[in-house]
Amino acid sequence: MFVIDLTITEEVDDAVAAEHLAAHRRWFASHVESGDFLLLGPRRDRSGAGIILARAESRAALEEILAGDIYHPEGATYEVAEFKATMGAPALADLLES
Repeated sequence: MFVIDLTITEEVDDAVAAEHLAAHRRWFASHVESGDFLLLGPRRDRSGAGIILARAESRAALEEILAGDIYHPEGATYEVAEFKATMGAPALADLLES
């Protein structure tokens, strides 16, 4: 499992920014639907940033997913941490690894 701290760094005019954000949200939705992204949302402490909890078979598979974002590679930073979920609330039991 992976935690991605994503920060948009792109500086463009408002029209292009709106277009890119719409494409970014479609990218999110497609990966939520496929099960790659388990939870995601904007950071409350930093504008233009968000957190994604993702599941992928490998770091390489995750990198391929991230490469599909309109902001990748020059318009955002993607700080990725891989972790093994070993404990959690009962509702999240299917996410735990042994």
